[in-house]
Parts: sequence; structure tokens; C-alpha cells
Amino acid sequence: MAIMDDIKKKTEEGLKTLKETAQDIAFNVEKQAKIGKRKYLDITKLQRSIQRLYTEIGEYVYDQFTSGRTPTIDSPFLKERISAITRLTIEIKEIEEEIEEIKRTTPPKH
Repeated sequence: MAIMDDIKKKTEEGLKTLKETAQDIAFNVEKQAKIGKRKYLDITKLQRSIQRLYTEIGEYVYDQFTSGRTPTIDSPFLKERISAITRLTIEIKEIEEEIEEIKRTTPPKH
């Protein structure tokens, strides 16, 4: 009987270890998925928006110069775009901080 009890105990310990390992793996996969989404989808989307705004600013400045006008920073068009770029840049930094926080998380203790 001692052998059977010993085998049963070892089997239970092995299954417990296997379960804990699977939970840790699932946690890390989920963590990497969150990081990937925030990093490659959300930040990339914001960066594309910033690039579009830079393009709009460049086109506006070009049109102003070619029509003989001097663009000024007081232009509502420029103010709006600069404000949007600043806001989007702050949002990117917040996401990057969130990513760093996610990286520091650890799986729950078993």
C-alpha cells in the first residue's frame, strides 16, 4: 500500500506542477498579447495620425508660400494640428508607460 500511496502522491504533485506551469504560460501569453496590441496596433495607429497631421501642415505651409502669403503660428489651422500632435504624442507616452507596467506584472502565486 505504501508504494501505491507514494505513486498517488507523486502523481498529484506532478499534476499540480503541470497545472501551475500551464497557468504561468497562459499568463505570459496573455501579457505578450496585450503588449503586442498596445505597441503594434494602438501606437502605430497614433503614429500614422501624427504623420497625416505633419503632411497637412506641410501642404498648408507650401500652399501659403506658393500663394505669396507667409504662414504664421497664429493660424487656427496650424494651432489645431499642433495641438493634435501634442495630444497624440502624450497618448503614445501613456501607452508606452502602460506597456512597461504590463511587463512588470507577474503571474499570481499558486
